[in-house]
Amino acid sequence: MQEAFFVFITKISLYPTIVFTGLVMFVTLYWVVSLLGMADMDSVDVGETGSDAAVSDLSSTGFFTGLMLKFGLYGVPLVIILSLISLIGWLLSYLYTSFLHQNFDSGVLYYVFGTGALIFVLVVSMWLTGMIISPIRKNIARIPKRNSANNVGKIAIVRTLSVTDKHGEAELNDGGAGLILKVRSDNSTSLLKKGDRVMLVAYLEETNTYQVARVEDK
Repeated sequence: MQEAFFVFITKISLYPTIVFTGLVMFVTLYWVVSLLGMADMDSVDVGETGSDAAVSDLSSTGFFTGLMLKFGLYGVPLVIILSLISLIGWLLSYLYTSFLHQNFDSGVLYYVFGTGALIFVLVVSMWLTGMIISPIRKNIARIPKRNSANNVGKIAIVRTLSVTDKHGEAELNDGGAGLILKVRSDNSTSLLKKGDRVMLVAYLEETNTYQVARVEDK
């Protein structure tokens, strides 16, 4: 049992699997931090939510954004995309390390073939991730969007450890399961913290966030 565990640890530490092992550890930590309310999950923003017009006009986007559009990696939170790419890439690279990479113990060929496998696995992982999230993205697009401005004036509860001008989330009781909203505060002298009651004073459409102000308890 211990020997099998040692072999497993050795394989996931070999190049190129170690790259995806690191990514899996990163997204796992991010999920834990998010569930504890210490970070918020932002969605990928690629203009017209990845429409055909945007995909066909990659010249007007950056390389990274254009690549994500090309593989259909848009329309869902970025952390979900990274999680799928990491898990698929880790599995494929682990199989490569187990069955093929063992033929090259060291030397130049070890890194040449390993780098080739890394690029190939990354491309395949992005392609498969795009296929997986495609039906999810289409279903999300069919959901009628609420008028976010209607939430202005309502009271929400801060769920992240703090709220700044760049980071923060609050939960709004909408009579159902509740809404998790991205909120921002410019008041650096009175730092908002988890559990504070805040009023949504303005909706910033360009960033899909709410400006909030503390509600003093009576």
